[in-house]
Formats: sequence, structure tokens, C-alpha cells
Amino acid sequence: MIGNKRGNVMAILLIVGGLFLLVMFGVMLSLGSSTINWVMDETVPELKALGEVGSWNASDTVRMTIDPVNTFIQNFTWVSGVVYIFGLIGMFGLAYAFRSTGDKWLIGLFLALVLILVIACIFMSNIYEDFFGSSDVMGDIMKEHVLLSWLILYSPGIMSIIAFIAGIILFSGPVREGV
Repeated sequence: MIGNKRGNVMAILLIVGGLFLLVMFGVMLSLGSSTINWVMDETVPELKALGEVGSWNASDTVRMTIDPVNTFIQNFTWVSGVVYIFGLIGMFGLAYAFRSTGDKWLIGLFLALVLILVIACIFMSNIYEDFFGSSDVMGDIMKEHVLLSWLILYSPGIMSIIAFIAGIILFSGPVREGV
């Protein structure tokens, strides 16, 4: 007797959908961070060169307010990679949380969704590689995102390994078929 399996399908959709959203988040994080990094590289030296405007020391104000923000933005190149890795670890936690709901008859659906995920990752990594491989200013700044760029460029292989390990965790829970 097969019961209501909507919760089981929802767990699979959350895991595979979360992995897909994580790749999209990584690409957008890298592009957005690179854009902000480029803007700060252009504007901070100009703001520091203002000197005094009337009785207000603009250079001193920039040194105390914008320089700490610029330092964080410049360090975001490695922070973004660490955030991405934490997202991957979170997907394992999500698979472990749904471990008791993984019915074995859904393995085919899971594998089909993982195949779609890998194809989407190939598409996203090719788009990212076009930006990353360019020789303009944006490409040079994106090359500073060493960890995140490596994770995105090799995302088809990484996501397939992560998804299959998450599938093993998800489907190795207690047997509940026919409940």
C-alpha cells in the first residue's frame, strides 16, 4: 500500500532545487561582488584625493568611513567562497534532516533531477567562463575570486558528487515503504 508521497517528493525537490539555487547564487555573488569591487577601486582613490572642502576634511572622513567598507569588499573575494562552501555543507544537513522520508521508489526521480541539475550547471559554468576568461577589467577582478570561481567553473562535477552523496544520505534512512 502506497501512502501519500508528497513529503518525499518535496524533500528531493528541496535538495536538488537548493543545489541549483546555490550555483545561481554563486554566479550572482561573484558578478555582483566583482562589480562592487570595481566601483570601489575607481571611486575610493578619487574620494581620498578630495582633501578639504570648506572646513570639512573629506579625506579624513573617507579614511574613517569608506576605507573599512572598501577593506571588507576587497576581502569578500575569499568570504564568498567560504559562504558557498557553507551552502554546500548545508545541503548535506538538509539531506540528513529529510533522511527518514526517503522512499526507495523515488530514486529514479532523484537521478533524473540530478541529471537536469548537472546540465544546468554546465550551462551556468559556461556563462561564467565567458565572463571569467575575458581580458577586460571585470574578468581581471573575477579572477581574484579564486575559490568561488573554481567551484563555479567545476560545478557540474562538484554538484554531481554532492548530489549523489546527498542522495545516499537521503535514501539510506530507515525503510518506510508501504507505511
